[in-house]
Amino acid sequence: MWNLTSLEQYVGGAFTFSQEALKSFFKHYGEALLSETGEEKGTLIFTGTVGAMRCSAEYAAYGAGRASIRQLAQTLAREMSAKGVYVVHTIANGAIEDKDGEGQKFGKKMSADTVGKTYLWLLEQEPELWTHELGMRPAAEKF
Repeated sequence: MWNLTSLEQYVGGAFTFSQEALKSFFKHYGEALLSETGEEKGTLIFTGTVGAMRCSAEYAAYGAGRASIRQLAQTLAREMSAKGVYVVHTIANGAIEDKDGEGQKFGKKMSADTVGKTYLWLLEQEPELWTHELGMRPAAEKF
C-alpha cells in the first residue's frame, strides 16, 4: 500500500527547504543576475537514490517522492542558475557508512567521508561548469 504521508513529508520538506534557503541567499546577496555581478549566492545539494529514475513494484510512493525531488532540482537549476544559485542532484546508489571498514575496502559501501569530499568538490565548481546530476556508488554496486 502506498504511504502518502511519507511522500508529502519528503517532497514537502524538500520544497520548503528550497524556499527558505533561496530566501536566505537572496536576502544576503540580492537577486541580481549572475551575468550582471558574477556573484554566486549559494548551493543546494539534494541527495536522492536510484529510485528517482526507476523503482521496483510496490514502491510507488517511494519512487514518486524520489522522482519529484529530482524534478524539483532540475526546475530549480533552470530557474536559479541565472541568479547565481548552483543546484545539484546526487544519486547515492548504495549504503553510506560513517566509518572506513571492510565494506569500503572491497567496494561494497561508501564512506561518509568520501561522500563529503565529493560534495566539497561540487561546492568548489565555478559557474562556467556546474555539475547538475551526479551518480555515486561503491564499486561493487550494480547500476
